[in-house]
Order: sequence, then C-alpha cells, then structure tokens
Amino acid sequence: MKLADSWIEDVPALAASDSFHDEAEEVDEAKDGCGGVCVKKYVLTKAHTSNKQLHELAREVIGVEKRRGKQFNLAQYEAIFRKWEGPSKPFLRAGNDYFVEFLAKLNSVLVPKGQTLQAAFERAKHMPPPPKIAGIGNKDVQLFASLCRELQQMMGEQPIMLHQKSVGRLFGQSGHRNISNWIKAFRKLGVLRVAERWSFGKAQRYFYIE
Repeated sequence: MKLADSWIEDVPALAASDSFHDEAEEVDEAKDGCGGVCVKKYVLTKAHTSNKQLHELAREVIGVEKRRGKQFNLAQYEAIFRKWEGPSKPFLRAGNDYFVEFLAKLNSVLVPKGQTLQAAFERAKHMPPPPKIAGIGNKDVQLFASLCRELQQMMGEQPIMLHQKSVGRLFGQSGHRNISNWIKAFRKLGVLRVAERWSFGKAQRYFYIE
C-alpha cells in the first residue's frame, strides 16, 4: 500500500466493521481525546506486527477524518498515537521512532477504513453514468465509469487504483481483457489519466476526469 494492497487480494464483501459510520456513533472528542478513533483493536499483541497494525490504525484515522470532514491536528495525532503506544510497548523495538512512522503512514493511506472498492461499486450502481460515456450502450462500461467516479470522490486528490483482477470480479469477468479494454477506452476519451508509471507488483493508478 503504500496502501491499497488490500485491493490486490480478493475483493471482500463489505463487512459490518467496514461500513460507513453514522456521525452519531462517533465518540465525543472531548471524552477520549482521540476524536472517536478506536485505537484498542490495533494495539500490538505479538512481536513483528507493528508495521501492519500502525498501517491499519492510520487507515482508521483517515476514515474518521473523512467522516468528520476535517483533519486532526498534530496534538490530536500524538494523542491517538500515545494511546496506541502505551499498551503496545512490550512489542516495540527500542530506539525506533514509531510516531514519525505513524505520521508517514497517514500520508500514504489510499484506502481509508470504511471506504472499500465494494462499497464504491454498490454506490455506483445507483448513479447515472458520466456524460463523457453516456453514448456508449454497454451498461457494464457505463457502470465502470460510475465506479471510477465514485473511487475518485472517495480518494479526493489522491489517484485511484484499478486492480483489474479485483474489478473484474465485481463485474463477473472471467479474465482481465475486458477491464483492460475499458481502461484503454477511457484513457482515449479523456475519462482516465495515468497518475504514475506502473511498477511490478503494484496496480496502476489513475485520475478520473469528469
């Protein structure tokens, strides 16, 4: 992932823990000092798991920020981190700056907790296709364009990841060829623009253009 590695594996069903939270369910920021971020489930319980658990905590924080519509400040990030660090200390390496590592992971989050490819796909089903491809009669292509739009809205100014195997499963495709062709067609029509050069082991990233 850099953080969208969760999409490189199978596309999961939208679990209750990954659903969009209601504003009323969030913990009052003044009560726990963490702005409603649930830290406890990411506390370390064994050695050599800090990279994964800090990564998941960063996803949780960014997901809460998305729902709140505002970013935490440095003091709040530190309060969240300290609440994680205390009970995790038996499994932390001496001399390692985990707080800076946590801040770095916050900057690299591409898939906030509660915002998944499956969730974007379900929303896209209820949205009209983008005007640029409205003339294409293939309903799956129209839905794919709506999915790209939902993903871009979800990611804000960050590029979206289109892992062809994962997207293909959503559309019931047996192979990658159709998805690849759709992406190429969207690039030609100016619907998608490559965000960064492809590298082995990483899915290509794009910007959706309205």
